[in-house]
Amino acid sequence: MNHSKMRNLAAIVIATVITATSYAAKPSQPTSITINPRTLKTRLLENNVDLAVQMNNVFKAKDSVDRARRNLLPGINLGAAIDSSASFSLASVTMLLPFLLPSKWLDLRESQHVLNAQGESYYISQLNTYSSAYSLYSTIQGDIELRSILQFQYENYKKIEDMIQMAVDAGMREKSELLQVQAQTQMSKIQVSQMDVLILQEKAAIREMLALPLSTDIKIESFHIGSSSAEKEPLQKTVDLSLSRSPELRQLSSMLKATEAGKWSAFWSFLTGATYGASRGPTGAFADAEGSGSATFNFGNFLILKIGNRELDAIRLQKKQIDFDQAKMVETTVGSLRESQMQLSLARQAEENLEALYDAELQKFQMGATDLLHVLSAGNNLTAAYTNRVKAQTNLDTLRVGLHRMMITDHFGLIQKCQIYKKGTGGLTGKLGRIFNPKKDSMSLDQACGPQVSEN
Repeated sequence: MNHSKMRNLAAIVIATVITATSYAAKPSQPTSITINPRTLKTRLLENNVDLAVQMNNVFKAKDSVDRARRNLLPGINLGAAIDSSASFSLASVTMLLPFLLPSKWLDLRESQHVLNAQGESYYISQLNTYSSAYSLYSTIQGDIELRSILQFQYENYKKIEDMIQMAVDAGMREKSELLQVQAQTQMSKIQVSQMDVLILQEKAAIREMLALPLSTDIKIESFHIGSSSAEKEPLQKTVDLSLSRSPELRQLSSMLKATEAGKWSAFWSFLTGATYGASRGPTGAFADAEGSGSATFNFGNFLILKIGNRELDAIRLQKKQIDFDQAKMVETTVGSLRESQMQLSLARQAEENLEALYDAELQKFQMGATDLLHVLSAGNNLTAAYTNRVKAQTNLDTLRVGLHRMMITDHFGLIQKCQIYKKGTGGLTGKLGRIFNPKKDSMSLDQACGPQVSEN
């Protein structure tokens, strides 16, 4: 009896442990995120891997600037001599003065402009990445709405199928009509399933893009992109305004300045040294200090200038090409946008007319005044009108995303630029201050080009 009680007690204890373990091992409930333009921007710019790579490039450019600064700092070479008594005595002092070399200052200028260009590159990457994500978001919205239309069509056909099934069972309809509507219902269900697969794939793309875990439930908020004031402006005015805001042009401008500085740095590289030194004399005192330098010049230095000018010309041609490309993009985007607005208006009108036609045909069929073929035809036409309206709206949203990207408006205007240096730290005083005190700039690079955590 005691053994039986002990076995029962052991079984209860084991069951309790297993139950507690199962509860402890149970994963937490999946979190949920609602995707809209605001949350998309914040999550994307915080977690996108490609942007992290760009951020690393900015850090490397920053390190290059710091290295160029330190190359301007003077260095001291202490020479020592050991006499017969094995005592140590200072024999000479030589101070390297790199800041007297023009090439060193030009190297600093070049690295600073390269850093500015890299900062613009990071900003461009943010804009383009968000633009792609914004367009994907608009496409998914359209697919979700299209899926609801196909589901509505399926439910309508299913109702007709049930109605004909009852009529066939009562001997009032031919079975051929039932087979016809069943096939139409099945085709509609297949279309709904195909849209489910597509939306699943699109949400998986968003999950990867935002680095979301599989446990996170993704919900897509319905939102249509607002219009841009540029839609109604003259094309040339829109082109000029977009060019004035173009980070690509600012990037090329920094590259142009960096190339110019690099060209002259290479030219002045024939001045290879600048020193200021003194030697210990026999009496123990230092002799008069002397300055010295070294230079190696050849006519190949003029070829350096020629090559540098070629590189400058190539960058100027790139800037000119951007002008042409921007004009083409504005013309095609605004023109296509206006056509999409017209298509959307026509699709809405057609949708209203075909809704009334479908309802009329369905009522006639219920009264026996028309056949099933007319009802199904009206239903298919109505679905086509719904689809055209959704496609026109999605196309309009996508074009507006592109226009807002060019004009840096809407949510694109909330993406912060890289501010490498604080205002007021330019000029000779600011440059000297940053050379001898690299930490003078209170704004760190993370703050200048870091993740966009604000959702305002």
